[in-house]
This record gives sequence, structure tokens and C-alpha cells, in this order.
Amino acid sequence: MVKRKKKKSNWIISRTKQQNPIKDPSSLDKLPVTYQAIMNYFGTGEVVLFPLRKETMLRIERVTKRPLFCYVTKTRNLSPGIPAYIDDSDLVGFGDLIQSVQGDEVDIFIVSNGGSAEATERIVNLLRGRFKTVRFIVPANAYSAATLMCFSGDDILMDSVATLGPIDPQINGVPARAIQKAFESLETRLKNEGPRALTVYMPLISKYDLHILEICKNAQDLSEILAKEWLSFYMLKCAKDDPRISECVRFFMDYDFHKSHSRSIDRAKTREYLGSKVINVEDIEGIAELVRSLCNQYEFWFDRTPSFKVFENASGINWGRNSATVTIQLPGVVPPGLPPPVPQPGPPQKSD
Repeated sequence: MVKRKKKKSNWIISRTKQQNPIKDPSSLDKLPVTYQAIMNYFGTGEVVLFPLRKETMLRIERVTKRPLFCYVTKTRNLSPGIPAYIDDSDLVGFGDLIQSVQGDEVDIFIVSNGGSAEATERIVNLLRGRFKTVRFIVPANAYSAATLMCFSGDDILMDSVATLGPIDPQINGVPARAIQKAFESLETRLKNEGPRALTVYMPLISKYDLHILEICKNAQDLSEILAKEWLSFYMLKCAKDDPRISECVRFFMDYDFHKSHSRSIDRAKTREYLGSKVINVEDIEGIAELVRSLCNQYEFWFDRTPSFKVFENASGINWGRNSATVTIQLPGVVPPGLPPPVPQPGPPQKSD
């Protein structure tokens, strides 16, 4: 009896080739927009993701008539110790982006959960020292220090799911105002309960150095100073004592009202304080779907790679920072329940 050869393996090879051809996204009439459509476009296996992002950037630039910078960080499912936040190292990326383009106008596509106010100030000085007009495009998260950065723009384009956030500072991950309130509450209790209660609360007080209150105050003052300065010089173009600035800063810094540093402030609420400076992306014909596509492409990329931060444009800048898994070889038998290796920041890598 002659056995027929199965063609299953050939079908798999053929299917892989069909799913992962060398694609030219410039030939597409319409780029994939949703996360599902992007998954379908790339299929399975090893693929090169950057060409589609570059084509998306180019199409946005054709509409806006100005260069586009992409500063995107991973905002969810982050392993401990991964510095996916605004810090001084970002000056290298923004410096590369600035040197790669001409003209005095720029759009900045930003996704970030925030970071250092001091680093943000240096980045803003770099941008505003080079460009006359800076517009921020916010497709998703632009929290905390990223919100501060947006205040340095002339306009903010926001998608329907985009969000800014409170700009009250944090000290080692704890809202500065929360630390202050804890001491204020403790002070009130001691006044009401008398000196004898001090022995009860001493273990709580001893966890903090007394200078922490001064650090909290200075951090809050810095956020307020930067917000007022940038809103005055760039966004609202008015005097620092203009009531609009005071109301806006008071709202965005009000931890007692927001209750959480991660509270979402959508574009409708932002428009109450910044007026016409907040623009819906769908109000600029031809870019809403491109912005959503680009955002979902970065989500797809972060899900498939160890990258957590990227600096890109369509003029040749294309690199980011990746995490590297450090494996520690332990002698003998590994004890049950030992945690997996923790990813650590790796060297900058070119984005695919």
C-alpha cells in the first residue's frame, strides 16, 4: 500500500509566507486602524513593524504640513524597575529628533504616564528654544509631567479616549499632598487627644524625616511655577496673574478634589479651562484615523517587544529603550515559589 505524503507542512510554510510578506504600506489606500486590524495586517511570526508606523507618520505630515515627533512610553503591564517615565535621558532622544528636521513648527505625538518635572523643564526649554510653534497630539495617556509638557504647547489635539491628569507632584510614588494631609491629620489628633497620644503615633512619625514636608512643599511649588509660566508664555499667551491661569492650575493641582494622581481628565474637562486651545483630532480632516492607527501600532509593538520607550519620526530617527532580562544562576535546587527574573533597563535599541 502506497502512503500519500501529507502536505500540512507545506501549507504552514505557504500560510506563513502569505501572512508575512515584505509589505509596502505606502501602496495601501487605507491603513489598518484598530488593534485587531493591525494584528490581521502583520499576521504571525517575525515581522518588521516600523515601515507601517513610518507610513502613518508621513500621512499625518501630509495633512498637517509640519514634521511629527513621536515620544511614546509603555503605560501598562510594566515590570518593576522599568524606567518608562520622563527623565533626563530623554534629552538624547529629543535632541536627535530636533536635529533631524527643518522649519519652526512641530507636532509632538506623546503617550506617557509622567515623570520628572525637572527633566520635563529641560525638554520644554529644548523644544521651545528651537520651534516657534509646538502642538501636542494626545491619543491616550499624557499624565502628570506629560500634562505639564502639554501646557508648553500652543495647542493640544486630543482623541476621544485621550486623557491628561493632575499635576500635583509625587514623592517616591506617594502624592506630596497626601503626605502633607497625613501630618495635618496627625497634628489635629494630637491637639485633640493631648501629649499622651504621642506615644501611639510616634511609630508613624518616625517613618518620615522632618524635611519631607519641605520637600513636598517645594515639589508642589515647582509644578505650580512651571504650569503658570508655560500657560502664560505659550498656551494662553497672557499675564501670569490672569484668572484663567489661576483657575486652570488650581484645578489640575487639586489633589483634595481629584483624590488620585491617576485620575483621568478628558478633553471636555480640559477645554473648560483651556478653551479653544483643546482641539478634537476629528476636527482636523484626515488625521483622526491615522492618529488612532499610530497609537494602536505602538500598543502592538510594546506587546510584542521588550521596548518601553521610543523616539521616532519619518526623517530617520527610529530608536528606543528596551528592558533586558537578567538571569541569576542559583546553585542547587531552586526553592518553590521563587519569583521570575526581573527585567532590567537595557541599552538603547533601534526600533523595528
